[in-house]
Amino acid sequence: MLTILRTMIAQLCRDAHTWLWNMAVPLGLLVGLGLYFRDSDYGQRLLSGVLATNLLFGAMTATAFYVIGQRNRGVYKLLRATPLPVLAFVSALAGARLAVTLGISAALIGVGIVVLDTAVTLPGLLLLLPVLIVGSVCFTALGFVVANLAREEQQASILTNLISMPLLFTSEAFYSLEHAPQWIAQVGRAQPFHYLVASLRAAVESPAMLWQPLAVLSGFAILSVALAVWTFRWDSEGRLALLRR
Repeated sequence: MLTILRTMIAQLCRDAHTWLWNMAVPLGLLVGLGLYFRDSDYGQRLLSGVLATNLLFGAMTATAFYVIGQRNRGVYKLLRATPLPVLAFVSALAGARLAVTLGISAALIGVGIVVLDTAVTLPGLLLLLPVLIVGSVCFTALGFVVANLAREEQQASILTNLISMPLLFTSEAFYSLEHAPQWIAQVGRAQPFHYLVASLRAAVESPAMLWQPLAVLSGFAILSVALAVWTFRWDSEGRLALLRR
């Protein structure tokens, strides 16, 4: 299991989608918006929004492309011949993605503090850790679900956009929805990205408000892992696990 985990971490560090969605996009958002607004009050919202976006695109989108690429190359057919359970495999990739995510999140937090002078306390940094862990597991599992439903990267691209864009635009990652139509706020409260953003903001700004959104996010994470295992397929031509007899 540890060998598989180390191998996956090494593969993810060489994966172009990981560098694009986990590093380039979040770093561009953080530096670009931070230098544009130059508002200390906005800095904490921006940092939490960028960390959430890192998980949305880095964990979900990059995982979907990675899983499809490995599956279409026949890697998972070889793993299927081993006694490795599906849950263990999903957990190993989630752990590898978590290791990469935590490293990149630490770099983003450092840029926010040093370059943009964002105020983050030591307790806030410590509280960010469980949020990043739960969020990474949740959206990595959602990436598995997308990959399980798609047969090729083009389909995965469409699915990830159809999922990620509504999640992003119905959340308060970078702006308030106070004056938005009520239905947008209601849709936002029914999806996991809203609670990821709320948990990250609470960890940085008001720790006493953290536990409720984190509990809801944990529920979404458990559901996402269950869906990832339930829909898993070892090869592109195989049937979804939920359709097998």
